[in-house]
Amino acid sequence: MSILVKIIQGALIGAGGVLPGVSGGVLAVLFGVYKPLMKLLAHPIRELKNTIRELWPILVGFVIGYVGIAKLLSAVLETYQTQSLAVFVGMAIGIMPSLFREAGEKGRNKFSWISLVGVFVFAFSLLYACNGPLQLRIVPNFGWNMFGGVCLALSIIAPGMSASVLMLPLKTLTETGAEGVFYEHITGAIGDLNMSILLPIAIGAVLAFILLTRAVDWMMNNHYSVMFHGIIGLVIAASIFTIPFAAFTASVPSCLIHLAFVVAGCICTLLLDKFNSKVEKPPVEE
Repeated sequence: MSILVKIIQGALIGAGGVLPGVSGGVLAVLFGVYKPLMKLLAHPIRELKNTIRELWPILVGFVIGYVGIAKLLSAVLETYQTQSLAVFVGMAIGIMPSLFREAGEKGRNKFSWISLVGVFVFAFSLLYACNGPLQLRIVPNFGWNMFGGVCLALSIIAPGMSASVLMLPLKTLTETGAEGVFYEHITGAIGDLNMSILLPIAIGAVLAFILLTRAVDWMMNNHYSVMFHGIIGLVIAASIFTIPFAAFTASVPSCLIHLAFVVAGCICTLLLDKFNSKVEKPPVEE
């Protein structure tokens, strides 16, 4: 495979790590680089010599896709927030067939569905409390920025997980009292290379890679279906709280416009899934 193709694949994985409704981890699986990438992250010193020749174009493309898409998303979210959220909801809907297909690669059992329902109920209840009775509004600080880094890392090490799943439902509050979206805060810092925010993001991501990579790899090898169905439950719950209900109920034209954006987002991820299906994928390990 040519270096250019690997760089493009890396850019897509990087973009998938930031784009709502898309998982960089799933794209890494589809492109056949998930296992060597996890080996490098789990054992960086031991595996660097064994994997760097294969992975360096992927890593270069990853950085390009990550920073470039983050800057674009930040600008779009700031200008067209409700329309962007509608597109993101559509992307989450569009990726569901792919997620269910991936989740069933090793079969399904009752524990798979228990995981899906259990995680959905827990996540929905928590997000409802934060967005409803508690009216949680985040004032971004070092700790919350580290949490953003953990979310971004999870979108790579946990196939099916999108960073936006955990960040889009969270609302922020600036010093001036203006409300925003935590996801926009994080992507804006990445796109603008804001080092004061990037430092804690990087610390959170590195800690997640160190502490969670081996655990996720163990789950992938021993409880693949249970883990994947749990991720689906989380994605569904978070997507519900991403829907800009006020925009849909404002007027009939507003509703129709935002429905069109939902459809557009759905089509985008369905087309990406169709593209992924043409890429030769390694078999899921037993």
